[in-house]
Amino acid sequence: MNALLRDAWSGVRHRRMAAWVSVAGLTLAFTASLLVGLLAIALASTDPSIPDPERTIVLDFKGNPPGQPSPWFTASPVSFGTMLRERGAPLDLIARTSGDGMDVTVGDRLEQVFPLLADPEIVPLFDLKPLAGDLRATLASRDGVAVTPHLIRRLWGDMPPSEAMGKTFDVRGVVYTVTAVVPEMDPRHPLDQGAMYGRPHDLIAGFESQANSKSEAERRGLYMVNGRVYARLRDGARADDVGRWMREAFVASPLFQELPPDWRTGREAAYFRGLPLAQLPFEGETAELTWMLAGALGAACGLLLLMAAFNHMNLQAASLLQRQRETALRRSLGADGAALLRLWGLEALLPLVASAAAALLLAWWVAPAVASWMNLPSTLPVADPLPPMALAGLAAAVLTLWPLTLAAPAWLALRRPAAPALQGRTASEGPWGRRVRQALLALQLGGALMLLSLAGVLAAQQYHLLHVDRGFDPKGRLWLGVLINPELVPNLDAFTQALDHHPAVLSWAMSDMRPARDTDGGRKELIVSASRARQVLRLSTVSPRFFETWGMKLLAGQAQMGQGETAMVIDAKAAQMLGFASPQAAVGALVTGGGGFLQEGQEPRRIVAVIDSVKLESARDPALPQGFLLSDRPQWDLSIHGRDLATLHRVVEELWTAHGPKVPHTVQSAEEQLGEVYAQEAQFTAMLAAVALLAVGVAMSGAYALVADTLRRRRTELVLHRLHGAGTLDMARQVMAEFALPVGAAMVLGLPLAAWLGELYLDGFVERIGATAGLFAPLAAAAFATLLVTTLSALRHLRLALGLEPIEALR
Repeated sequence: MNALLRDAWSGVRHRRMAAWVSVAGLTLAFTASLLVGLLAIALASTDPSIPDPERTIVLDFKGNPPGQPSPWFTASPVSFGTMLRERGAPLDLIARTSGDGMDVTVGDRLEQVFPLLADPEIVPLFDLKPLAGDLRATLASRDGVAVTPHLIRRLWGDMPPSEAMGKTFDVRGVVYTVTAVVPEMDPRHPLDQGAMYGRPHDLIAGFESQANSKSEAERRGLYMVNGRVYARLRDGARADDVGRWMREAFVASPLFQELPPDWRTGREAAYFRGLPLAQLPFEGETAELTWMLAGALGAACGLLLLMAAFNHMNLQAASLLQRQRETALRRSLGADGAALLRLWGLEALLPLVASAAAALLLAWWVAPAVASWMNLPSTLPVADPLPPMALAGLAAAVLTLWPLTLAAPAWLALRRPAAPALQGRTASEGPWGRRVRQALLALQLGGALMLLSLAGVLAAQQYHLLHVDRGFDPKGRLWLGVLINPELVPNLDAFTQALDHHPAVLSWAMSDMRPARDTDGGRKELIVSASRARQVLRLSTVSPRFFETWGMKLLAGQAQMGQGETAMVIDAKAAQMLGFASPQAAVGALVTGGGGFLQEGQEPRRIVAVIDSVKLESARDPALPQGFLLSDRPQWDLSIHGRDLATLHRVVEELWTAHGPKVPHTVQSAEEQLGEVYAQEAQFTAMLAAVALLAVGVAMSGAYALVADTLRRRRTELVLHRLHGAGTLDMARQVMAEFALPVGAAMVLGLPLAAWLGELYLDGFVERIGATAGLFAPLAAAAFATLLVTTLSALRHLRLALGLEPIEALR
């Protein structure tokens, strides 16, 4: 074995350039694939401390009102916990949980805390272990809370958990006592999914404690998705049965009869299921989009790896073709086919193993930076430690590629007769060998072309998403968020008066939403006009200057408060759907709303203005008709418009420090918020572009190797062409003709596939770029780039071919 290793290493070392090209391509492909795998494993896994995640379930709910079906929420009304417990469902440790907000007073400032409210059964269900105190007793108490070391540092500074026991803090006049300290949760834990979005639970309180601000009606609500209910399946019970138990409890509830008749008569008002915790990371609209993009990225990395393997196989075939005399000598000295296969197999394996080892180190080093770029929690274990599944996948890839890259070159080499090679008459690879290598190059170029085209389509769509006309202008707008209970927003008169008098501020307004960020549909209400036209509108509460601040075009009327009646502004879509002949006809009309369950209400609203149609929804969803209720009360979203964004940001911070209340706040530009809406698409576009560039590099090295081998094989032929009067262009055509078939095949294969996949991606958007700019332009640019890359790959060898001397014909 030692002799075999030395022999194989000598063979690899003697073809150093080819080995480096092969190792570099494989390393990049392995690294990209490994990074995607590491991220997928981290996002798919659950906290390993959870006992029996396959039999621990969360109740899931999907509303089905007529014409307004909801997605699966991976949550449910918390009332199902009480109902299933009372009905004796075969479930143990049923625990209700929900999130809330607290404004904790610390000295002269407020700190915003996001507590988790939970029943005491959550402790044995998830085997939660406190650092100090009795967690189960804390969750059964009225005013006890459990805090994390992170919250202790925020409130009182560094101290051991034992010293925090017994400390108190005030929340709007209500005093809470620390009776337990818990460690920070793993971000993969279902109880702390807010950590993925920068809002970890630093405090746990009892569901029935004074920390729960939900009313009794909200806790009993049958159709209000306001939390999660967890439970453990008893022996013999199945997760598939949970939906049936939930439906039976739902229908048996007295509140079921309060649902509108058209919701429940002859149809299902809602759907139910039980999700095992191991399945939870794959459920929900956000998760579905994440895994769809991850799957596409994984497929791109698989294609890149296949291209690198083709390159490795091409180089292996070229090497064995050049070593025919050596192979013949080995066979004449008694080496049989098995011995040669062992040697060549080891020579092929060494670059694969070296590439895998380098990729493992590179992925381990880069993974934290990639995770941070994707805004994943720093505590999420992506590559430290390396998961065994990733190591097994890497080993499986090496063992799969090894025979695939060796089989064809070895088969061709073993078919060569030994006698001619010993006499110095080495055979060429023949027309079929050349065609196979050209076909492999065509696949490499086609893969690179397809990935480049898709990256271009995605980049064009991303630009379109950030610049499409939505009926408002995010440029030059800042959002200031007051991070406290929205019902307790303090008086902001001093701050807003300072804004009015500062020359850097053009306009400001308050609202209960962020136009550039809150795209999830918001509050919906059925509005009925005097002509009995009925339409569900998305409703927002805003101050009268909201439309001026956001550059929304006023079509009719004036956005001003009414006397006695609630003043309302609607957009042109809503005016048309409510039966008004024109925007002017809608102004002054009285409509009614305010009904629950999207039913008709009796609250009067006077339409005082109509604006041009606006789109506050994501580009993946259709634009809803919009309604805006005017209010002059303080609200927690403040929009500010100025001429220069950097100056405006500085001015707003200075004015808030001087005149604003001492409450938590944050400032962000509207363009940043808009970017957050499409952050996943932007990250996917950047990753695909990186993979596409790596694919171009691999294809370029493959083209480089092919033209180098062409020059070696056709040296005498090219010199004879020169002796017979061939000019520079004729010589260039001779060399470049080797690429005509691979490049043409790449265009035929790659462009239609890229167009189909690009159209498939764009079909997922309601707002999408046109076919010319969104498909044809990226495909044309990618085709030009492929031709350019192929030409660049051949330039050095083309220059060598043009410089061949006639004496070369005699060698």
